[in-house]
Formats: sequence, C-alpha cells, structure tokens
Amino acid sequence: MIRKNISLADNEYQIIYDFAKKNGYSFSEILRKATLDYIHKEEELDLVKFLNARLDLVSEEEQREIDALNIDFNNLSGEELKIDDFL
Repeated sequence: MIRKNISLADNEYQIIYDFAKKNGYSFSEILRKATLDYIHKEEELDLVKFLNARLDLVSEEEQREIDALNIDFNNLSGEELKIDDFL
C-alpha cells in the first residue's frame, strides 16, 4: 500500500470527513472511492462530451469566419490529407 499526503482547506476536510462518517467510510476510503469513480466517469466520456466539457465555444468572430467558408457539414466527402502532403 502506498501512502500519500494531501493538503486540504479546513472546510474541505470537514465536508469530506462528515460525509465519510455519515456513510460508514474511513476518510481515506471515501477519497479513494470518489477519485476512482471520477476517473472511471471521465474515461467513459465519448469524444463530443469530452470536448464539450473541456473546450470553450468559438468566439462570434470565429463563427462568422467559419460560416463565411460555406462548408456543407452534411457532406464531408473528400480525401484525407496526410502530413507528407504538406512537407
């Protein structure tokens, strides 16, 4: 078993401690369980949800530039570009 030290604000410690005690867990057990649950949840996100959770929307100016390109996003046929095509 590996032991680690963490730093928490007093109020954060109290919230976690109270929750763990109320639910029959040790402080360490609730931190371990919550962390592993969070990791599993994050790893199950599909790409769209992952990107939406981490990226900001484009600015209005960027959106106007994209709209000006008149791209038909319903028809994305074409050929794949490779890095060698540019080198």
